[in-house]
Amino acid sequence: MTRDKFNRFGHHLHRRDLLRWMSVGGAAVALNGRHSWTPGAGAQDATPAADAIDLTKLSVETFYVDPSPEFAEKQWVFGFSNASETNTWRSALREAIEQSVAAYPNIELRNTDANDSPAKQVSDLEDLLANGANGLIIGAATTDVANSILERTQQEGIPVIIVDRMVSSDLYTTFVAGDNHYMSTTCLGQLCEILGGQGKIAIVEGIPGAGPAIERNAGYDEILAQYPNIEVVARQAGDWSRASGQRVIENVITANSDLNGIHFDGGEMALGGIQALRAAGFTDDDMRAGKPYLSGLDNYNGWLKMIADGIGQVTMLYPPRVHGWVSVQSLIKALMGEELPKTTTLRPYQAVVTPENAASFYAADQPDDYWAL
Repeated sequence: MTRDKFNRFGHHLHRRDLLRWMSVGGAAVALNGRHSWTPGAGAQDATPAADAIDLTKLSVETFYVDPSPEFAEKQWVFGFSNASETNTWRSALREAIEQSVAAYPNIELRNTDANDSPAKQVSDLEDLLANGANGLIIGAATTDVANSILERTQQEGIPVIIVDRMVSSDLYTTFVAGDNHYMSTTCLGQLCEILGGQGKIAIVEGIPGAGPAIERNAGYDEILAQYPNIEVVARQAGDWSRASGQRVIENVITANSDLNGIHFDGGEMALGGIQALRAAGFTDDDMRAGKPYLSGLDNYNGWLKMIADGIGQVTMLYPPRVHGWVSVQSLIKALMGEELPKTTTLRPYQAVVTPENAASFYAADQPDDYWAL
């Protein structure tokens, strides 16, 4: 079996202006071309050890893993159970998984969308197993939704990759995710610093009960405890969609027109919140001047544009495509018998973005809903 038979990738992603240099755990890491990572006993970065990560060259091919002869000779069915596609982050995750699987002609991918319903996701997972899935990738609607399924897959020896959203059971193969604690504490902490440690803020949270929201909310609590003069006048949940961000801020700003800052748990919600602020009479220059200052999370392209324009002050990459690419990479490795770490952290890809460097991440030729990584 030659490698070329499996090299059937679609598009490469191109970033233009800047090499982003980041260090992780005191050691720098790099991605240039096609590499695989070596698992360890604990949390393992999905990158080889070297000098730097070049985010300008990342693509699905970066995470390609050469199939063993035994793997290449068999036909496989992969099942991806998505919590929902109510926001474009999860759609980009699904697209990345599809793109990765397309490089292997002997893998069939079956996707399901639970529409944020735990009951439907359990049914989806049962159907995937009943229809012969050899391995699963699960983006869980809630932390406990997959528990019964994980007991079954553990008994049957079926590998399971948990992606993005943590689960309460530990009967999975590896958990592929960015560092939500690091992201939430860094970005909300920077907003508190911009405000000089005092003022009135609102926080628009993610979906209650979803793993990232739980982790990020704990990070917010930790930061707020360090800033006793920051008054949180509202902390309301959205669903990581633009409509929910708009709805929450419409309600919040009516009673709190003197807000000094707003933090959004996702870029799509930030765009909706900005729309609500504009409708309430706040200009872009007001927001640039801190009336109110805005911070948020992730690399939704429309939000990166707001950062580049100085309307937002800080965000951090939380790349759905890298989540998808690494999930497929991990499942193939598991099926080839490789021992995986319990956690595969994507923190190396979580660059901090501010108005000073946002132009290197914002794709001006793409729509708001675009996710480069």
